[in-house]
Amino acid sequence: MASYTVRELRVPPECLTMAAFRAEVAGAEGPFFGEQDLDVVDLPLGPALRVHRLEPTAPESDSGGVLEGMAHYVLASRHSTALECRLLWSTLGFGEELEKVADGLAESLSLT
Repeated sequence: MASYTVRELRVPPECLTMAAFRAEVAGAEGPFFGEQDLDVVDLPLGPALRVHRLEPTAPESDSGGVLEGMAHYVLASRHSTALECRLLWSTLGFGEELEKVADGLAESLSLT
């Protein structure tokens, strides 16, 4: 199972920077498994922080599964806004292919 969401981030204008995104993501409490991969990428909509990580489905419980996910935090260059584009999946063996899907989806975004 996989799900994809896009949402506008409501942040003050002074926080619409890649440095602010990187600090926010790096400081997120999680819980997460392993290392988070953080990369800055250029998308047609604008620069984005690309985040890959593993996280529990039920962080407050001793049971549950693990989700793998790819998020793109996009600074829309021609619009004074930011977007979170997130693909989550529950089958860990398909990570490489689904990362490509997440990248393709983020590259196809447009705002009108």
